[in-house]
Amino acid sequence: MAISLELSTPVRRAFTALAADLSRVFGTRLVSVVAYAPQRSAAFSTSIEAADLDALSVLTETWHKSGLETPLLLTADEFQRSLDAFPIEYQAIIDRHVVIMGAPPFAGISVRPEELRRACEAQAKGHLIHLRQAWVDAAGHSDQLARRLVASAMPLHVLLSHVATLDGHAGVDLATYASTRFGKDADVLSAVLALETQPDGARALLPRMAQYLSACEHVWAFVDGWHA
Repeated sequence: MAISLELSTPVRRAFTALAADLSRVFGTRLVSVVAYAPQRSAAFSTSIEAADLDALSVLTETWHKSGLETPLLLTADEFQRSLDAFPIEYQAIIDRHVVIMGAPPFAGISVRPEELRRACEAQAKGHLIHLRQAWVDAAGHSDQLARRLVASAMPLHVLLSHVATLDGHAGVDLATYASTRFGKDADVLSAVLALETQPDGARALLPRMAQYLSACEHVWAFVDGWHA
């Protein structure tokens, strides 16, 4: 499911300058440059040599000053052959990108649903296990548990966004998606998501830790039993 990515004029200008830098280094080997977030990009070349990396290393400071991260560097063959290894990450690039130059090697390829499901399951189970461990490690100290609860908000956001993508709802508001898909768990999931921007609310959520754990178990069970 393609998702619109809007780039402001200054950001697009910065990506265009980055693509020009890459073109000077790779020459005719450069296949394409795409932006898949306002600060992230991927560059595809027919080959990538040590000398290329050395030449690019002196340009990173300029890119970072322009607000851009160092681009991912891949050959088209690497991208296509490693779709099964990085299904979540690569599907996100395919779904949400703006072509800066060239023709990206996305035509006719997609991540198989079962590979995306497997990656989401590992992520969901890992989140649940780490949350259990955090509760134990807090050793009954509410301040430590509150900090760990806040720290779980961003991984939960990432997890739910990937589950929504798997479920055919990429790019939707996550609170709305949770309400639709996870019903009675939606309230606590939304409350934890809100901690990303309102961390002071963590203490008020401590009495609901058991509910949060149960909700995460339900997210994992949903992904474990998901079928296209």
